[in-house]
Amino acid sequence: MIKNIVLSFFLLTSFCIAQEETLQAGIKYTEASARIEAFDNVQNKMPKDFYRDFLKDPNYEENKKMIEEKKLTLENQRSLCPFYLKKILISYAVAYNDEQTIVPYYNALGSLIRFDVISNTDYPRKIYGYSRYGNLLSVALEISNEEQFVYNENGKLIAHWQNNEMKDKEGKIPKILKLTRETN
Repeated sequence: MIKNIVLSFFLLTSFCIAQEETLQAGIKYTEASARIEAFDNVQNKMPKDFYRDFLKDPNYEENKKMIEEKKLTLENQRSLCPFYLKKILISYAVAYNDEQTIVPYYNALGSLIRFDVISNTDYPRKIYGYSRYGNLLSVALEISNEEQFVYNENGKLIAHWQNNEMKDKEGKIPKILKLTRETN
């Protein structure tokens, strides 16, 4: 889940990196076939009723305090994943234990900046990223815990994740990744 949260936040920065790869896990995908699978039955616009309850963080004060105290899990309720730029909190994601299909991302003031919709808990799974207005931003096809393709809303490859690293065409980690996250 944390990798998905980091990945989704990375998509906010809209880096464009392309490559052709074959994925593992029994089913082999090229960049093109993974794109077809990822965009099958995609919803380009989410109705506001779907995410209305997440427009403001209902637990903002408590979550802010938890982040400050570096206590990122509230047992049986939720987990937080804060994102920092030069040690300054810029946003955080909230994964609710009872809500396995939606992960909201908030700015440091507790206002929704984006949300992810996760298709299912088994692989392969699709992760759809939407703006605070419900517009599709990204689609990820996660084949396994180790590998994932990520596309922008138009189907252009943004990133290919292998393990916990995003790789470029030459198989190198881009230097532009400067965001950090904290975990327990």
